[in-house]
Amino acid sequence: MNMDWKNIVKPTITKIIIFLLLMGGLNYWIILSTHVLDARILVGVPLGFWPVGSFMAWPNASTPPTVEFSWVNFIIDVVFWYLVSCGVVALYHKIKK
Repeated sequence: MNMDWKNIVKPTITKIIIFLLLMGGLNYWIILSTHVLDARILVGVPLGFWPVGSFMAWPNASTPPTVEFSWVNFIIDVVFWYLVSCGVVALYHKIKK
């Protein structure tokens, strides 16, 4: 089977399962295992998209900066992990030959 770009990025159930395991599993594990005190950061792999942490309220202090969910980073992560899953399946088919 000749794998051209159209076939490599075409969704299949295998690619979707690998994508869900990588995107969902890795990011879920990273987000739940990250603990930040008195700061707020974006967490995710490869780019942070989910805000984690909290701020302490100090008297006479300025308002803490807002750190919110990053849609841009989330979309980049989705594309990255989907391309990785496509690469894994393409590599499997190449080795299988």
